[in-house]
Amino acid sequence: MNCIWMLRYALTVAIGSFIVAPAWAQYQNYSSSVQYGTTPPQRTQLPQWKPTLPLYSPTPPTRTPAIQPTAAPYGYSPSEMPSVNPFANVRSQQQPGPVSYSNTQQQSTTQYQPSTQYYQPAAQSYGMYPVSGDDPQQHAVGGGVPNAGAPYAAPSQQMAPTPQSNSYYDQPAQDYWSQPAYSFGPKAADCSTGGAAPCHSGWYGGAFGLAMSRSNANNVWLSYDFSNYHNRLLSSNDANYNTAGGAGAYIGHYFNCGQNSIQFVYWGLYPGTSEANVYGNPVNGMGTILHLNNLNYDAGTGPLDINDNFFSNAERHRVQRSYQLNNIELNLLGHNFIAPCCALTLGWTAGVRYVRFDEDFLYSSDVVDRVFTGDPEEVHYAIDVQNNLVGFQLGGQANYCIGPRLSLFANTKVGFFGNHMNQHSQIYGSNGQAVVDGVLNEWAGQGVDTSGTRTGYSMIGDLMIGGNWCLNSCWSINAGYRLVGINGVALATNQIPNDFVAALDGGSIVNPNGCVILHGAFAGLSYCY
Repeated sequence: MNCIWMLRYALTVAIGSFIVAPAWAQYQNYSSSVQYGTTPPQRTQLPQWKPTLPLYSPTPPTRTPAIQPTAAPYGYSPSEMPSVNPFANVRSQQQPGPVSYSNTQQQSTTQYQPSTQYYQPAAQSYGMYPVSGDDPQQHAVGGGVPNAGAPYAAPSQQMAPTPQSNSYYDQPAQDYWSQPAYSFGPKAADCSTGGAAPCHSGWYGGAFGLAMSRSNANNVWLSYDFSNYHNRLLSSNDANYNTAGGAGAYIGHYFNCGQNSIQFVYWGLYPGTSEANVYGNPVNGMGTILHLNNLNYDAGTGPLDINDNFFSNAERHRVQRSYQLNNIELNLLGHNFIAPCCALTLGWTAGVRYVRFDEDFLYSSDVVDRVFTGDPEEVHYAIDVQNNLVGFQLGGQANYCIGPRLSLFANTKVGFFGNHMNQHSQIYGSNGQAVVDGVLNEWAGQGVDTSGTRTGYSMIGDLMIGGNWCLNSCWSINAGYRLVGINGVALATNQIPNDFVAALDGGSIVNPNGCVILHGAFAGLSYCY
């Protein structure tokens, strides 16, 4: 009975020693398994780390490195960064390089210099990348992640790359404004002047010259040949209007950030006198087609009938015509109400306008000789008319740039005007006025010197097209063609009556059914202050 108990006790101790011995050996850093046939190695026989090995213990028992070695790439968190890094939580992207290690007990015979090759990231690499596990870390400018065994250097300052100017939106926008053209508007639209800076002041101005022709008025038959009544020797349009010269100037000022301007314009035409002559034939003679019967003129020998004694069988008949036009405008202009970078720009005009149009007509006869010297025998029929038009006008502007300096423009205006008209008619010589003949005539003895006034309505249309060339940022030249039409005006030849005596009171009536068309060239120089 005691033997059985003793056997059980011995078996229990043997099994317990077999289980506890390996565990105790593992705890004491020995092999976890029993090595049969050999003696377990002692701790003093474990291999020692050497400096030349690629792997080493983070905490070697016998060495203290002069420079603390870093862990393997991506093997530490930002809080484990070396103290020599001036940028906290930033990893350098340097190539690994060997370093030298020193120990208070033993000095290594092999020295390693740090690597001088650094890896610079691509200019576009500014994204996120995984550092350790799933922990993303953002790049620093010019920095990276250190590799094992490499010193941690301060990252170089890497600037972001400059974008290439190859995009359409990187190119400078073309400037399609133009320098001012007179009465067209200052910068209705200012072409780039070779890169020169535009004028910054709000004032602009210019001057220009005109050369315009005028359409003829209604043609009035004046003289005929006695031998052939239908042979018209002289008509009013024989004194054809020559091309008239003129000049003008304008000044304006911008406001509302250059979107509008106020502009004052003056221009005028100053033609000379047009003249036509016809000389009498001593055989056939000539006379006038006008009904000057029953009108007397005293040349010093008593009253004589003008038709029979001063215009019939005359040595010379002469017709002279002249006119003058003055134009004043005050306009409000709007510039470029479409896209500012478009080659085509549009604008508008609104303002008030005053036009003064005068015309003179003179029909003369000399029965003595062919030279007008002021002799009493020289008789004249004169008509003077004035038209004063005041009204409101609207218009539009268009400008199209075809180059950095050259632009084409067009401007049109239409206005409705009130017209106050005056006319003065008389027949006279150096000895005084002609008078009505006849005792029984109610107008007997009345002088042929009448005047009258009338108020009517007129319209003016104005069209101008041309080109503008920018010399620099302030100076430009412009030239083109202009057309001006005026209706509802009093013309001199429209005031000639069919019968002077029967309608003598008709001299005070103004006939306003005339029309004037002016057209020609202009050229000018503009300056923006």
